[in-house]
Amino acid sequence: MNYNLITYLFYFAIMVGIIYRVGWVCFKNGESFILDTIHDKELTQTTNKLLLAGYYLVNIGFVIYTIAAWPQLHSSLEIVVQLSKRVGFLLVLLASLHYFNIYFITHLLKKIIKS
Repeated sequence: MNYNLITYLFYFAIMVGIIYRVGWVCFKNGESFILDTIHDKELTQTTNKLLLAGYYLVNIGFVIYTIAAWPQLHSSLEIVVQLSKRVGFLLVLLASLHYFNIYFITHLLKKIIKS
């Protein structure tokens, strides 16, 4: 039985769901942060769409890239361990990127625009 193939399928299904949902929530709710900083509705919408596209590209690239580093799996326990490690790391990475973006938009971008 090819445990790696099964794990890849689970991993892709989980990651696509998480990436899509987090991206959509940030896209819908993040627009107000950008609008508050830029004060231009059209530029805000364009910026928000670019952030969403970049977010999807970075995360899809990360998911594909991490597949190459997986060891050969031989049991269902190893599947659970690898999925936990990979999904957990991506969630920590997403949270870090989210907080960096909020900080950048609310603090640094305001300083740049006011200068």
